Amino acid sequence: MKRPVRLMLAAAVIGLGIWGWRLWFPSPQNVIRSRLLDLARTASFEPSEGIIPRGLKARRIGEYLTPDVEIALDVRGFDPRVLVGRDEVIQAMLGAMQRLRGLKLEFLDIGVTLDPDNKTAVANLTGKATIPDERDYEVQEFNFKLRKIDRVWLIYRVDAVRTLSCASCTAPDQGLARIACTTLRRTCATRVSSDFQKNPDVGCGQPEYVQPPSWL
Repeated sequence: MKRPVRLMLAAAVIGLGIWGWRLWFPSPQNVIRSRLLDLARTASFEPSEGIIPRGLKARRIGEYLTPDVEIALDVRGFDPRVLVGRDEVIQAMLGAMQRLRGLKLEFLDIGVTLDPDNKTAVANLTGKATIPDERDYEVQEFNFKLRKIDRVWLIYRVDAVRTLSCASCTAPDQGLARIACTTLRRTCATRVSSDFQKNPDVGCGQPEYVQPPSWL
């Protein structure tokens, strides 16, 4: 009886050791994912939040960016625009927070690829933006480029990825397609339907062209 107990105790100690190691010494990929999720939460705000809390959140966004960050915006229906510099990004976020009632920003399916030097990385993800009281939500795939500076991962470049297309709607069982087929930007934006929300395993149907969202 003693031997099985000892084996169980040894397995428990090893398991706790592995868990503790991952907790105290997370991989760079997990650190980057955690920072990006924190960024999404920081950029989100409720309708009940006042001007001062929103302003503080906009300022905090700068903590995730390099001073020379570049964010390329290429939204269907609008001229392409590039935000250059941390200050310009913060000002743009302040303006959005003043215009919008609220915003819920989510980063989904974050995949991180480290460069060989372990000092730069690319995070591919799907951004989902939801506005309170609006039926539709916006989905766009992005590449976030990060650089490790003084042990902190900071974003120095963000680019939209032009991979979502009408073809995604023919395969709703393939990961991102379930999200993408609801609101594809650019060539085939699809309006969200209550039937699809109730049963995501059914087909997406024919895409329809929609006007750009009012909050952009």
